[in-house]
Amino acid sequence: MTMPLIQKVLSRSASALLTFGFVLFLTVNTTVNANLPTLGDPTLDSFSSKEERQLGLGFYRSLRANLPFVDDLQINYYLNSIGKRLASHSDAAGDNFHFFIIKAPTINAFAGPAAYIGIHTQLILEAKNESQLASVLAHEIAHVSQRHLARAFDNSGNSTALTIATLLAAILVGTQDSEAGQAVFMSGIAGSQQSSINFTRSNEYEADRVGIGILADTGINPQGMVDFFEILLDKSPEGGIEYLRTHPLSINRVSEAKNRVAKKDETLPVDTLDFQFTKARLAVLLSKQPEYYLDDEVVGKGLIGQYQKALAAIRTQNADLAIQILKKNKERHQHPWLRLALAEAYSSKQDDKKALEVLSSLAKLYPGYLPVTMAYANALNNNKMPDKSITLLKKQLQSDDYAIIYKALANAYYANGQISAALESTGDQYVREGYIELAIQQYDNALNQENNSPSTKQRLEAAKLELKKVIQKYKDQL
Repeated sequence: MTMPLIQKVLSRSASALLTFGFVLFLTVNTTVNANLPTLGDPTLDSFSSKEERQLGLGFYRSLRANLPFVDDLQINYYLNSIGKRLASHSDAAGDNFHFFIIKAPTINAFAGPAAYIGIHTQLILEAKNESQLASVLAHEIAHVSQRHLARAFDNSGNSTALTIATLLAAILVGTQDSEAGQAVFMSGIAGSQQSSINFTRSNEYEADRVGIGILADTGINPQGMVDFFEILLDKSPEGGIEYLRTHPLSINRVSEAKNRVAKKDETLPVDTLDFQFTKARLAVLLSKQPEYYLDDEVVGKGLIGQYQKALAAIRTQNADLAIQILKKNKERHQHPWLRLALAEAYSSKQDDKKALEVLSSLAKLYPGYLPVTMAYANALNNNKMPDKSITLLKKQLQSDDYAIIYKALANAYYANGQISAALESTGDQYVREGYIELAIQQYDNALNQENNSPSTKQRLEAAKLELKKVIQKYKDQL
């Protein structure tokens, strides 16, 4: 979806206010430390499900256009895997959840329209274990399942367009300055300030209660919610006083969460290697001085620390050191990220053949694991084997339907001289990214290629027709 189409999804007044929100975002002074780390901006229910999906996509595209995201596939795959596990145990199990990571030095998370849930990088780095991160995700999922923002809209008595615009502006501004974001949000919601505070407080308690149930049902220790709340209170300069914001935190709230953790759930797992690998990878990825992690005194000699050291070696063009570390540890531990990093190290020194050997073996051990599939497909393309890459990616599409797969498939088709198929795959990629008009252009380009079979032409025409119907429905709603 292009920006003009996003603006059609919103109303004209909402678009104008959203633009105003972007101006606020660009002019506000950035701060390194937020005052009180915040949890939870509840999601939308006022619109029909179709309208909500389009608003959610517009919301997500707006964030992507204005904020730095973490695009690392391994990290995002982990976050989405645990997020969707949790969501499957919620009352919103049928919703299509999207979890994403924003690069920001503040501890924050929020749920936007249509189950788009964002996590700030600093929140992941501050979490000590998986149960703490999962508690944040479960809390946000609970906001979605309980339709909290819809209730806020109903209570506000304000126009939907204004509320949407201020919500988006608040999140954009709040990413850099939580106080400014709070002011934008609160000024956009009409009615009594006190009633808004009370209403939000009840939402937070409900999201805690529901979130604890989601954690337990998923098999993750809900004590993580209590522990992470205590981390937030420790970082509050006012000792945990409830600020006038949409997600207050207090000692009473922590105590109530603690009382809700059932005795039988206290023995549930607290942590996983997946979380620790994710946190270690994120720290190196974000670091402006990756050489810091080359010191054993800093990272330690354990598995996670040495993995972190190997990643730092790759980033500082010392692939041989990374290979030495990773070859030693992959014999002791079977976690796929060690071998993925080893392939990454070989690739960084242009040894594509060695990288392919590692990934070929890894793909047999972890068939269908998306980070392995994508790394293997790229290695196959680098080694001029697009046929194998195409077969691999088409098999992956039987279980996953992500834009990134279609993008890689398009590259493989181009390398294989299958131009029409490449254009169609690019169109499929754009559809999943919400770029409806660009997708139609790609399907048109594919149709203009020679030697298309009748079935291919029929498929492309049908896809175009479906997308044009979607666009017409948007126009009819204006």
